[in-house]
Amino acid sequence: MKHWCVQCRIANVVIQVDGDTAACQQDMWKFLKLYEQVEQQQADLCFSVTHQQGVYHFTSKVGDEPSLSLWSSTDDREVSAALEIHFYSQLVQYLYQEKNILSIHAAVLGVGQQAVMFAGVSGAGKSSICTAGLLSQASYLSDEFTLLADGGYVYPFPRPMQWEYKEHPAFDRKKIERTGLIAADYFDFPNTEGTTVRCHLWHPAHVQHQPLPLKMIVLHQYDANLDKPKLIPIPRHEALVELPQHLHVQAGMAKDLPLLNQRIDQDCTFYRLHFPDVFAAWKLLEKEVF
Repeated sequence: MKHWCVQCRIANVVIQVDGDTAACQQDMWKFLKLYEQVEQQQADLCFSVTHQQGVYHFTSKVGDEPSLSLWSSTDDREVSAALEIHFYSQLVQYLYQEKNILSIHAAVLGVGQQAVMFAGVSGAGKSSICTAGLLSQASYLSDEFTLLADGGYVYPFPRPMQWEYKEHPAFDRKKIERTGLIAADYFDFPNTEGTTVRCHLWHPAHVQHQPLPLKMIVLHQYDANLDKPKLIPIPRHEALVELPQHLHVQAGMAKDLPLLNQRIDQDCTFYRLHFPDVFAAWKLLEKEVF
């Protein structure tokens, strides 16, 4: 018997997370609270926690297929941590295989009812520029997963933002909290050595739940050696050649590049942004292109 059940909708896919024990409910909710909530819907993808003889079991189920065992532990915090890993990976695969939706490793914000995507390699500053935008009243779609569908629309995937440490090098935590635009939370879990690790979560207040047309793509890179940010328009083909490497599911350049070219609207504009200071970078974007 289910003790708790949460249903959310991402890109018209209904995901259900439930459990037959109160354990995990509070921690899992921290990862689920930003998504569009629904009730009493037929779930496309289901994650379940069961408790048997002192062991927590975590399983997933796609439609009418048999359940798949994902994790087992005597520590419910491990199971909650497993949700985050498998929720993202299984949903991205499902969207690609069943809905033909591409997932790009990029941040995406809503500015004036249009989607602006920020793509860069790890460490390029996606979360930082995303935070700067949110503090300037942009709406939040995702800091990690840009879901690109037919017609050039981006579906929100508003997972909680995560920073490795309690304090961010570019932002003052207390100032962020005082704005009311981003709320802080945390989740504790044991690492492989049995030591408790604290994962810091950030929940934006202005969350977008409806798809937006993708009208701007910014290829960005943090560069501490610069004196000020540089924003340069680039041709479509230059940006498209770089984007396939950021796909979460890759089928090879011969397939991915034409598909991206087809999905991204011909009116979409492309820029390259290098910056030493994320606040200055956002101000430059507001001045020049927004």
